Amino acid sequence: MKRITCTRVFLTTMLCGVVGVVTAQFTGTRSQFLMSSLLENPAAAGSNPCLDMRMGVRAQWAGFDGAPLSSFASLSGRIGESTTFSHGIGGYVITDEIGPWSNTRFNLAYSTKVRLTNGAKLSAGIAAGMVQYRLDVGSLQFPVFSASEDPALFDNATSQTVFPSMDLGLWYENDKTFLAFSVLNAMATTLSDIGMTTSSGRTMVLMGGKYIQLDRRFAFRPAGLMRLASGLPASLDLQGSFSLDDKVSLGLGYRSGSALTGIMSLKIFDSMTVGYSYDFGVNDLSVIGRSSHEIVISLTACDKNDPYVGPNGRCPAYD
Repeated sequence: MKRITCTRVFLTTMLCGVVGVVTAQFTGTRSQFLMSSLLENPAAAGSNPCLDMRMGVRAQWAGFDGAPLSSFASLSGRIGESTTFSHGIGGYVITDEIGPWSNTRFNLAYSTKVRLTNGAKLSAGIAAGMVQYRLDVGSLQFPVFSASEDPALFDNATSQTVFPSMDLGLWYENDKTFLAFSVLNAMATTLSDIGMTTSSGRTMVLMGGKYIQLDRRFAFRPAGLMRLASGLPASLDLQGSFSLDDKVSLGLGYRSGSALTGIMSLKIFDSMTVGYSYDFGVNDLSVIGRSSHEIVISLTACDKNDPYVGPNGRCPAYD
């Protein structure tokens, strides 16, 4: 009998299950969520007072054939700013690949920001765009038995599908703390081309963090993110990092039932920061691919003399 790789067994099992009830998450997981907050919440558009660009890539379960690979690029900025009111605009594109499956998500985001009487800022945001899901049917290889009669496999006309996407978010921050809530895939589109009961599903994201100044040079930054996806148990990310002069940061994190994470960031120039994280898997999938790597590059057009915090700055609890 022809030898079947672990990836083929995994994909075959997934595809066979489509005829029943299968629950899965349509939004990706990121360890560097503090550096890619626009992907988690559209209200983060314009959080940086000047033009801000992010680029990142995540290789999950390194060494696993057909393992997930995700990359993104985002751009945002602030317009119409006054002492009490401003707007944020931005956009991002995300590409995810896992074996023969891949998807590309493109969203444009808008946020409105109001300064409260206590000096904090409250933002509300919306993002809208399109998602394209693709299946490379020609790359599928099956064992001797038939997988199923799933139209996603055998009808070439459904090898890809496009549907609209909408995200909603709220964001609160002061000079040391932030708290954010968002609903991703708020429309929860039913994907009839893939299966009778297949839906993109909604994901609620609660995120927060705090900046604690320890002395003149050192600071501690705890943060957390909780995901509540339709039909799935809650996923919780907790992390804490120590920073030196707001230029070098090292920390550790834990993702519930999934991974231990090492996190670092380095401010190379006034306008450029590089973040890296390493995930050490602790679940059953880690037997084959235990390691995950993620890198994010941040580029900003802010002048080096702009304040890091304050009325027109950004909260150091993130970014």
